[in-house]
Amino acid sequence: MHRIRHQVTVLAIGALVLTACASPVTTETPGVPSPTPAASTASAAEPTPEPTAVSTPEPTATATPNPDDVPVYAAGAMLETHIGGLRVRARPGVNERVVTGLLPDGANLLAILGPILVDGYGWYLVSDSDANDPEFVEGWVAAGFDPDPFLVPTVFDIASNPYVAGFAHDANGEYGPVRLTNASYSIRWIAAPPTRDGCSFGVDLRRGSDASVPAIRATIGAAVAPGMLYSDFFVDHPELTGDIFVTVTSNCRWALTFVKSAE
Repeated sequence: MHRIRHQVTVLAIGALVLTACASPVTTETPGVPSPTPAASTASAAEPTPEPTAVSTPEPTATATPNPDDVPVYAAGAMLETHIGGLRVRARPGVNERVVTGLLPDGANLLAILGPILVDGYGWYLVSDSDANDPEFVEGWVAAGFDPDPFLVPTVFDIASNPYVAGFAHDANGEYGPVRLTNASYSIRWIAAPPTRDGCSFGVDLRRGSDASVPAIRATIGAAVAPGMLYSDFFVDHPELTGDIFVTVTSNCRWALTFVKSAE
């Protein structure tokens, strides 16, 4: 993926996330309270000294990271954790259920889907590609922000990589081409409403200058919603082979990935 505002997968959102292991970086450091003056032990005949005023430091605000600094990795990219203690969650979001224990620094992961901005962080759906504990199948991790991201590129041995291409954005867009050689593909997707009012997510596919084929139509409520377009759709539409272009019509934050089925 390339960081292209109206095409490929840059999430230009002013808010797609917990360090997955620490508190969000957007909070303020509380001020230090003034100490309580000690009780006077002087007799009634002696004047009670006035307590010495102690100034209270102002809270120090941490700069909000720029969403454009969320690192962008292609679907199927080989990644590793750049910090220890990263949490894996069932869905993107700082309050979502934790799937597994804390990942160590240097854990190997395979990018499936993302990034999508939720709770101020960019999230990736990843699969476990590390033989060491903790073991899990897949889950969402926060990516952090450049120049010190939580996930960085790496290289490791892998038996197969079914993730063909992926895109992500927060608005309408046209993407591709994606080369589909047969009907053995599916599309995994996720959409997040920018407000509690919900949003809509639509995807059309077409080959070259052919007519578009409606593929996904979804109305998203107040919560993040994942979905799947199964390979049966491509079996029913054999015209969708070759170089396929993707048109997304959406006011959601969204991501999608083409997945090749095992043959």
